[in-house]
Amino acid sequence: MPTFPYVIINAFTRASFGGNPAVIIALPPGSLSQPQTFSEETMIKISLALAQPMSIFLSLSLDDSTLLDVCFHNGTCAPLICGHGVLAAVKALCTNALPSLGQLGPEVKLRTKAGTIISACSITESGSKEEKYEIALPATPVVTIPDVEIDRIAGVISEAAGRNVQVEYAAKGEGKMDDYLMTVVGPDENIGDMKLDIDVLRKTSYSVNIITNATPDADQVFVSRMFAPAAGIPEDHVCGSAHTLLVPYWVTRLGKKNQEAMYVRQVSPRGGELWVIWDQDKGLVRLKGHAKAFGKGDFTI
Repeated sequence: MPTFPYVIINAFTRASFGGNPAVIIALPPGSLSQPQTFSEETMIKISLALAQPMSIFLSLSLDDSTLLDVCFHNGTCAPLICGHGVLAAVKALCTNALPSLGQLGPEVKLRTKAGTIISACSITESGSKEEKYEIALPATPVVTIPDVEIDRIAGVISEAAGRNVQVEYAAKGEGKMDDYLMTVVGPDENIGDMKLDIDVLRKTSYSVNIITNATPDADQVFVSRMFAPAAGIPEDHVCGSAHTLLVPYWVTRLGKKNQEAMYVRQVSPRGGELWVIWDQDKGLVRLKGHAKAFGKGDFTI
């Protein structure tokens, strides 16, 4: 009976009970190469059994020694990409927490099932002993939705909050991210304190619902939360993919420079910290943050 090692890592935090947890599972070489030999059904069952916000399955590629193949699962939901899962995986790989995957250097390349190559690395900044981890994800352009649709979205969010919520703007992602809705609320709204009826948010008709606003705090540029009840995620503690919409939007709105670094927070109950950059020349959003190892073990199937 095969045994598989795993680690649990909290992404975008220094805290044991902060950030967004992910379980990273090491599979034998070639398990996720095409044709895939490790079944989706088995990954779903493992993900449900381990009961973490995201399960990341990693396997050394047989056709390219510089790559690891990766699959993401939250139960039956299999997103194309998971930002916090990638950051957690990079922590595991760069610290050799899963020796069966080999000794990797400070740079990692992951290949998704769709063939997208994700570059990531560990960084020790000058004057600091703490390591951060950086991932680069494709930036997502947003499309402003019609005013009548913005009014409808404002009504849904107000109903979910049980009070009138000031909605300034709403847009959706382009292409494969068109099920992501980004709603900008007024500066007086305290997003972190919002109590929302998650079931009501299903009425937006979008799989992913991002709520954001700018902050008066000089040290942080914007805050956000993300809810995806239709995907089985009442609230995502810290969502990397949401920031592929958020970062370009706020850079443009606030007149930030190309590749200007910003400190931002996701203000879910667990909370998370991110240092973000929009690399307009390469069409990438770079997300940097801490990661905290939480647990490890093996399971046998």
